[in-house]
Amino acid sequence: MRKRKKGLFILGFLLVALPIVGFGLSLSGKQGSEQEAEAARVGAKAPHFQLEDLSGGAVELKDIYRKNQLTMVNFWATWCPPCRREIPEFVRIYREYREQGLEILAVNVWEDSSLEQLRAFVAAAEMEFPILRDLKEETAAQYRVRAVPTTVFIDQKGRIQEIFVGALTYAQLEARLERYLP
Repeated sequence: MRKRKKGLFILGFLLVALPIVGFGLSLSGKQGSEQEAEAARVGAKAPHFQLEDLSGGAVELKDIYRKNQLTMVNFWATWCPPCRREIPEFVRIYREYREQGLEILAVNVWEDSSLEQLRAFVAAAEMEFPILRDLKEETAAQYRVRAVPTTVFIDQKGRIQEIFVGALTYAQLEARLERYLP
């Protein structure tokens, strides 16, 4: 009889405890979806970041987009063949449109090159725009970068206009600049 009471007690405890645990898990799921809502998506405010450039200076996203009509944040890596293909396109478009309010922030991610190797790559590719290093991969996570290259188009108010995954050609870049630059 005593074992039966103990079994009923455990069953009663589980019947009370399981709904409480389930409720707690559902709350944590809601918090997770709120965090997802804060992540990068078209129409939302771009998640803020501050990263080091190749000279060790700090670059803040909000300082950049406030000064420019359009800011393109390009997540890339030196080992990435599509990134290498699009770099000359970015160099060309930057030279042609920076006077019209275009800024490009090239955020280097998932890189195993040394700082010296990265500097040499950037110099050889004639990348004149700011090169930033996401050493902790926090910015890539904020922007939900799953593949490189990924380019985020941000207006002067800090709103994301578009997120493009894959290499962009000059014609694709030019079409977007005509759409997003005043």
